[in-house]
Amino acid sequence: MLMRSLHVQYGAALMAAPVFCFGYLLVLKEKPVDVFWLFFDMKSLFSLVFFYPVVEELVFRGITQEYLHEKTKQLPSFFIFSIANILTSVLFVLMHMIHHAPFFALLTFVPSLLFGYFKDRYNHIVCSIFLHMFYNLCYFSLIV
Repeated sequence: MLMRSLHVQYGAALMAAPVFCFGYLLVLKEKPVDVFWLFFDMKSLFSLVFFYPVVEELVFRGITQEYLHEKTKQLPSFFIFSIANILTSVLFVLMHMIHHAPFFALLTFVPSLLFGYFKDRYNHIVCSIFLHMFYNLCYFSLIV
């Protein structure tokens, strides 16, 4: 029964992706970057939707969150989020500030918490990888 509930939560997180991404556009009121060139550069589009999510999830959820979990497992969770997940999500936002405006980078915090939540619940990163890919796919589909 617990696993079924987790699968329902995962399905809800998937369905929330287009809504969340559309919300980005409403908040920003303009495209954060000109990505029309992605139509002509399939290698870059592939990287943004498939390659980068795998690398980011390996680094942030597979290594960083796992390491922080070992260091903070004695601390209580904050609502449904582990301290390791919250700290990893802060680092995720900071990393996105390298290539994005601070406000846009800050908008990655909530999806990052979701990715980390499912990493914690399933105890592996496959679900967070696919969720991250889907969020990127929805985002780039809406802004192109």
